[in-house]
Amino acid sequence: MSVVRAAADPAHPEGGHAIILLQGLMDIPADPRFRILREGWGKGTLGPEGWQVSDALIAPDRVEASPQGVRLYLGPQVVDWLEAGPVIFRLPDARIDAPLFWPDVPPLHGGSGHTMAVPPPPVPRAAPPPPAAAPLPGIEDPDATIVLPRAVPAPEPALSVPQPAAMAKRGSALPWILLVLLLLAAGGGGAYWWLYGREPPAPPTESEPTSEPIIIAPEPLPRPERPALPPPDLPPVRPQAEPQAPVTLDGLSVPEVVARATSPAAIAGEAARRYEAGRYDDALLLWEAAARAGNASSLTRLAGLYDPVGFTPGRPFRDPDPRQAARHYREAVTAGDAAAAAPRARLRQWLDDRAREGDINAPLTIRDFWQ
Repeated sequence: MSVVRAAADPAHPEGGHAIILLQGLMDIPADPRFRILREGWGKGTLGPEGWQVSDALIAPDRVEASPQGVRLYLGPQVVDWLEAGPVIFRLPDARIDAPLFWPDVPPLHGGSGHTMAVPPPPVPRAAPPPPAAAPLPGIEDPDATIVLPRAVPAPEPALSVPQPAAMAKRGSALPWILLVLLLLAAGGGGAYWWLYGREPPAPPTESEPTSEPIIIAPEPLPRPERPALPPPDLPPVRPQAEPQAPVTLDGLSVPEVVARATSPAAIAGEAARRYEAGRYDDALLLWEAAARAGNASSLTRLAGLYDPVGFTPGRPFRDPDPRQAARHYREAVTAGDAAAAAPRARLRQWLDDRAREGDINAPLTIRDFWQ
C-alpha cells in the first residue's frame, strides 16, 4: 500500500511549488494524472480553473523516481488553490486512493494566474481629421497652400509744412562787398612782405650758443658685490609623521561599518563582536557583506546561523534552514575555509537521518549540495 505525503518544494523558497511523494511506488505510472478531492463541498474537485463540480484530472509539471518513491512536482497553477488541511488523493493509473494532509505552502508572490483578468480600459478613438476643403476653381492641386496677397496699407497723407514767408527785401549789399575786397587786399600785402620783404635773420656766431647747453650726467659706478657666505651647517629637518587615530567601528550603522572598514576581515571581526553583544541582525548583515567581499570564514559563520545542528532560535532566525546551511558550507569549502569541513559533515549526517525517517526534502538537499 502506498503512503502519500506532500511538502513544499525546497528548490522554490518563493512559494507556489510543492512535491507529492508516493512512498512504496517505485515505477513511474504511464499516466501520472491524478485527482484532488475535498469532502462536504459542492465544488469538491480541483480542476483547471479551481474548485469545480465536474470531474477533472490534473497533470503534474514533472515526475521523478527516487529511492523513497515516485515524486510528483506541482506548480502554482495547482498549489495556489490548496489550503492546509485534509484532502483525498487519487491516481487511477496506479490504483492509489489515499487521504492526504496538505501542508501550509505559501502561494507564489503575485498569484497563480487564475485570477479574473481585468479588461484594459478602452482606448479613446482619435477624432477624425476634418474634411478637406473643396478645391477652388482654377486650382489643380486641392492640397496646395493658398497664399493671399497682403493688404498694402494706404499711404498716409503727407503733412503740409508751412513754408516760411518770403524774405523781406533788404537794402543794397554793395558796401559789404567793398569791405570784403579791402580785407583781402590787406591780407595779400602782409603775406608778400612776410615772404619777400623782410630781412633774413643773421646766422648764429660761435660765441653765441644756439641752444641751451646739454649736461651729461656721469654714469653711476657699480657697487662691489659682496661674496656670498656659505650657509651654516644645520641638521636636516625630518618631517614628523602625524599619529593616526585607530579606526573604531563601535556605534556605527551597518552601511557605515562596510564603508569605513579597512578590509573584509575587519567587517567580519565587527560582525563577531556584535553577535557576542546580542546584535544578531547586525551580525547577519555584516557577515553577508564580508562574504560578498571574499571573506571565506564569513560563509562558515553564515552557515552556522542556518544549521539545524545546534540551532538556537532567535539568533537571528526563528527556524533553521538546512538548504541555506548546506549552500553556505559548500561555498566556504570552495573558498578555502578549512573550518567549514567538520560542521558540514555533521549536517550531512543529520540529513541522512532525516531521509531514513521519511523527510522528502532531505534527499533533495543532499543531491543538490553533495553530489
